[in-house]
Amino acid sequence: MKKRSISSFSIRFLRAMLVFGLTMFSLVPELRAQGNSIPTTSAVQEKRSQADPLPEQLPDGVKYRYPLLNGLSLSFNLFPPVVDLFGKDYCNYEAMATLDLHHRFFPQVSAGLGYCNAESDDLVKYKSEMRPFLKAGMLYNFNYNDMRPDDYWGVFLRFGYAHSEAKVSNLYYNDGYWGKQGPISIDDLAFNSLWMEIGGSIKVLVFRRVSLGWDLSFKPFLHKGTNRQGKPYFVPGYGTTGSKIGFAFHLYYDLF
Repeated sequence: MKKRSISSFSIRFLRAMLVFGLTMFSLVPELRAQGNSIPTTSAVQEKRSQADPLPEQLPDGVKYRYPLLNGLSLSFNLFPPVVDLFGKDYCNYEAMATLDLHHRFFPQVSAGLGYCNAESDDLVKYKSEMRPFLKAGMLYNFNYNDMRPDDYWGVFLRFGYAHSEAKVSNLYYNDGYWGKQGPISIDDLAFNSLWMEIGGSIKVLVFRRVSLGWDLSFKPFLHKGTNRQGKPYFVPGYGTTGSKIGFAFHLYYDLF
């Protein structure tokens, strides 16, 4: 069987996500130049220039307590590797970059690697080698003018993409004439998967620039990826396709 190549749709989607990430981070120098002032009203700019903190009650006409570029953080999802220590048969390793705009909007880009080496109760084996995945989206913080700028709670929407390849072995099937046949294996299965993540997130400062965060999400597939010989059991960055609920436990480090 010839290995299937990544579709043109997959290439376009990957290119769009990379452009999104590069555009977001190319704005950092320009935004950081505005980091000591809030470009909303002259009253806010005057207060910032005098290095006076805004009062708990914002003046009339002042929309945001924090500057346009309020920070950039890197995080790592600790939950899958910890679960993997207890004998899980698949795992995703994911790192995420989060940009803080006015402490209200948080564009996010994440990337990682995922693998699977599972065996069912009837000894069918599903093996997927380590493959990359990408995600991009936005988090909205409800308490964006809170006096504690390092904490937030909000909702997010992300889109994920992964191209995965798998091998299924120790399969048996029933033939109408010959009866039970097997074992057989199917090599070079290829899937292009696209999904959404809709959920809530909490981030809490624990020490200086280090924070912890929790995500809970609903993950519907936009395109699961199909093959004439079957559907994927595992998708890198998503997990097993039978579960639509996701959980993440992030360790954050604020770069600034």
